Amino acid sequence: MADTLWRKLIALLIFSTFFLVLVVDYGWLIGLWALAAGACFFDKVMRGFAIMVVSFGLAFYLYHAIHVHLLADISIAEVRILLQRLSLIVVILVMVVVTRPLMNFWKRPQWQASVRVPLIWAGFRDTSVRSYLFIALLISGLAFLLPFILQQNGSFSWEIVGFMLIFSVMNAVLEEIIWRGFLLSHFVVSFGTRWAVLLTSIGFGLQHALLGMSWLSCLAFSIGGFFFGAITINAKSILPAVIWHGFFNVLMVLGGGIL
Repeated sequence: MADTLWRKLIALLIFSTFFLVLVVDYGWLIGLWALAAGACFFDKVMRGFAIMVVSFGLAFYLYHAIHVHLLADISIAEVRILLQRLSLIVVILVMVVVTRPLMNFWKRPQWQASVRVPLIWAGFRDTSVRSYLFIALLISGLAFLLPFILQQNGSFSWEIVGFMLIFSVMNAVLEEIIWRGFLLSHFVVSFGTRWAVLLTSIGFGLQHALLGMSWLSCLAFSIGGFFFGAITINAKSILPAVIWHGFFNVLMVLGGGIL
């Protein structure tokens, strides 16, 4: 039991510090992280985690380098942001080539599966995945869209709609394939569902620091990552998380958090 907990804590430390190392951007720290992650390969239980996290680290490092060296100087913000999001395909391709990616949640959702309100795994009543998702979208939409509409005073620019739709769909699909598709599937095998959701949630939040977002925003994204991961586990599909994630992307574009 103690050995299992230590392995989970080591995995959490290695996976979360990767993004902090990229933010600091010291070459020797990146090398030290790679050695620590690679050392997990010599533990039979941790071997699958080591292969996945090193391949992800390589893929995400290339993705980050594309941002910094190829896309950062593009003057048109909409084009730069869309190309940055599209470059997530690099992460997917590297992980497919280096590992044998599991996609346990790439299937039709179990919409009638039971979840708890409000925390999916804990709450005061049961409901279905479909009802939970509908209520979550409705509450977040009303909480944001009504104040947004009142603030516009008829000045809303429809030119942003095309960008909003492309960004929201592309970003949600690609990020969910990576985080709740590949990574969550592998981490469930290695550490069980709760720790897999914890690992992917923290990593999902911290990656946003590389996009220039505050640490408080990263915490908010980690909380969002928990809900995306938990509903994926219960629905046995990434589709509800893709829908939820895409809707939040729409809200972020409308709220000025992207442009």
